[in-house]
Amino acid sequence: MDHRPTDWSLNDVNRRTVLTAAVLMGVGGLVGATGLLIACGTVVGACRRWYRRVDLPPNELARLKWQQARAAAGAGAGAWRDTESKNYVPRSVRATS
Repeated sequence: MDHRPTDWSLNDVNRRTVLTAAVLMGVGGLVGATGLLIACGTVVGACRRWYRRVDLPPNELARLKWQQARAAAGAGAGAWRDTESKNYVPRSVRATS
C-alpha cells in the first residue's frame, strides 16, 4: 500500500510571502484610512463654507424647498387635469356622436 499523507502543514506555506502580503495589506489599510480622513475633512470644510454663505438656516431652507415642491406638484397636476379635460373625449361620448 502506498502511503501518501494529504494533510497540509505549515511547512507547505511560504511564510515570507504571507508576511509580505500582511505588511502590504496593513500599509494599504493605512493609506486608505488616510484618504478617507482627508475626504471627510474636505466634505466637512465644504459644508461649513456653505453654511456660512447661505441666507437661510438649513431647517428654513428645507421648509422652503418642500413648499416649492408642493407648489410645483400642484401646478403640474392642475395643468394635467386642464389638458385632459380639454383634449380627452370619453369613449362613451365618442360612440354616441
